[in-house]
Amino acid sequence: MPVTPDDAQLMDVQQGGRCFFCDGPVGGQATFDHLIPQAYGGIDDPANVVLAHRRCNQRKADRLPTPDELDRFFALRRSSRLGVWPPLRALHDADDGDEWIAVAQAISQER
Repeated sequence: MPVTPDDAQLMDVQQGGRCFFCDGPVGGQATFDHLIPQAYGGIDDPANVVLAHRRCNQRKADRLPTPDELDRFFALRRSSRLGVWPPLRALHDADDGDEWIAVAQAISQER
């Protein structure tokens, strides 16, 4: 389910109007970053999306989120209707070096 304007507003409130990556104010400059990139099977759903500056989104490119970014994402989404996409949980719980395998397996189970 694509991100709705209500979802974007809730993300903005949860993130305190700040970019997920650099913590600078985003205002009307916010873009949607897919934590698990769509190029690798990430879904266009609030459970896989954060608000970010365009330049921060471009810098992240198609990499997976870091463990610290995942921890912050989970903290933001605790008790939120926006939720967390299960492959992000699999990524969080993956052993070092097995992140891509964990993501691929979790995505295949979602389909």
